[in-house]
Amino acid sequence: MMAVDNLKEIWNSQEDSKIQFNETDINTMIHKKSTSIVKWIFYISIIEFIVMVVLPFFMKDASVQMEKMHLAKFYIISNGISYGIAVIFIYLFYKNYKAICVHDSTKKLMSDILKTRKIVKSYVGFQLLLGGIAALVLILNSNTILPKDISQSVFWAVAIISVIFLLLIMWLFYMLIYGILLRQLKNNYNELKSE
Repeated sequence: MMAVDNLKEIWNSQEDSKIQFNETDINTMIHKKSTSIVKWIFYISIIEFIVMVVLPFFMKDASVQMEKMHLAKFYIISNGISYGIAVIFIYLFYKNYKAICVHDSTKKLMSDILKTRKIVKSYVGFQLLLGGIAALVLILNSNTILPKDISQSVFWAVAIISVIFLLLIMWLFYMLIYGILLRQLKNNYNELKSE
């Protein structure tokens, strides 16, 4: 599919071109592109959920460590909450994907784009919040099993830096995956708004 910018250039110089596009054609293309982006957001969320479910089977040592730290219940509950939130957001992504139709009005498409962007940002925020809470619980619990030669100040400095680093990595991961798609949706929104 040709980029919207290229299509606009062709449209503006149509008297010189054999290819003829009108405003409706360009809007239809933007609608299709937006539908495709929302579909990819939905697919990626399913893939992410599958990885979340399968990953613990390859991390047997992590569950053993959780038991040693008396965090087995926390591990199960936090995973359950994470799965539950992921399922809710997958449903919302699917609902948005089904709601966007190529024949929708421009106003409805713009509303759907904004709604999708808001849901994705909420999803990323929830995942970062859960990651931060899990990291803090692990740190607080590991504080009780520290070797005696490590000072509290060194422990907390390393812990805070580790949590910030973990959240930054998670944020970069989500921006890489969802950020590109959200930027494309924003561009589509701006294209529709400018017409």
